[in-house]
Amino acid sequence: MATIQPFRALRPNSFYADGLIFPGDEQVFYFGIGEKEHPLMPLKTQLEAPARIRPETAEGQEQAYREIRESLECLLKLERIRKDEQPGIYIYEIVHRNYRQTGIWAMTSIRDFFDGKIKLHEHTIADSERRISNYLKQTGLEGSPVLLTYQPDMTINRIIAETCANTRKSTVGNRKSLHRIWKIEDSETLRKITAAFTQVETVYMADGHHRLASTARLALESGSDEYISSLYIATDQLRIIEFYRVVIPDTAVNDADLFSRLGELFTIVPSEGNLPVKPASANILGICIHGKWHELHAKSPATLDVVLLQDEILAKVFQINDPRNDTRLKCIGGENAMEETLALLKAEPSSIAFTLFPMSVKQLISAADAGQILPPKSTWIDPKVPYGLLMYQHATVGYGLPETQKSEQYNSNGHK
Repeated sequence: MATIQPFRALRPNSFYADGLIFPGDEQVFYFGIGEKEHPLMPLKTQLEAPARIRPETAEGQEQAYREIRESLECLLKLERIRKDEQPGIYIYEIVHRNYRQTGIWAMTSIRDFFDGKIKLHEHTIADSERRISNYLKQTGLEGSPVLLTYQPDMTINRIIAETCANTRKSTVGNRKSLHRIWKIEDSETLRKITAAFTQVETVYMADGHHRLASTARLALESGSDEYISSLYIATDQLRIIEFYRVVIPDTAVNDADLFSRLGELFTIVPSEGNLPVKPASANILGICIHGKWHELHAKSPATLDVVLLQDEILAKVFQINDPRNDTRLKCIGGENAMEETLALLKAEPSSIAFTLFPMSVKQLISAADAGQILPPKSTWIDPKVPYGLLMYQHATVGYGLPETQKSEQYNSNGHK
């Protein structure tokens, strides 16, 4: 079951929404005759980017979070963003050229996580978890939701369809996609949708493992009953796309030695024309070393490709036994994964790339049901909701100094 509730979202003023949400679509406004032009920067730039400045120092982090809090106060004062007067649960739809996805956006009790009602499928990266915890502590902001998935449900589908047909929507977009939101705020429909989710047998974490773990830390440290901003998308609407690996070794790797070890597990086939390998099916990996691409065909496929890569290659060949913390390992995912991988190979000539076929939704669900926790960044799952579309601010804000040291981690039961 899922424990959800309505929330009062922080939302961009519709007049400024496109410029506040989409990076690269900066708008310029003039406030009064003769006044200077004022560029409207995306919310992600104003409310998140300062916290990512490197190198990370205690003083720099304090200043960054002070700037973020001041920016948020200014945005509210100038009514660039507004807080909904009435709480609601929202229907969200993203429309791309070739597909669309629709789901329910609500707050989920972090207690569901502690009680094991949300099934996970991959480890987190320790430093990412620490940085998100800092951000939550200092700002309380959730600029985008975690992504949860569940088996399609007729009751939930009917409520979505009826709401979309009978409720006014708001729409923002750019050349890549449109984003539509319908708000449910009448008490009877809220009761029905909340009750429907209590009947959902199992909920799976699709994307946002780091944010979920960080919110759990916040709840433990503050002693409060926290909720987390969540988008529920049925399994039949999820899209999983490529997530690659690049190893930047400490010492030079001998090609012959590497291929000798790989030959024990794979049939190695040079790429025709030395084209970058984008695997066409499971049990095939791509590898590029010193500018040469090859296909790796698993001889005895008995596990997921991402597990095979981690356990048999990254761990045994490169001694990357802790992918959560090993800085030699880079993970690159999304629609531009190949382009970014090729750029990193060019920038780091000694690096070695591994390309994989995307995991299926069925494989993800099976792994989660079996309690199998995959390596970090095993899946790149769409939709990716743009920062600032609907924001939520926790009441527990701005206590303590930002952490700059490696933090203790919590497992799925909330224990260290």
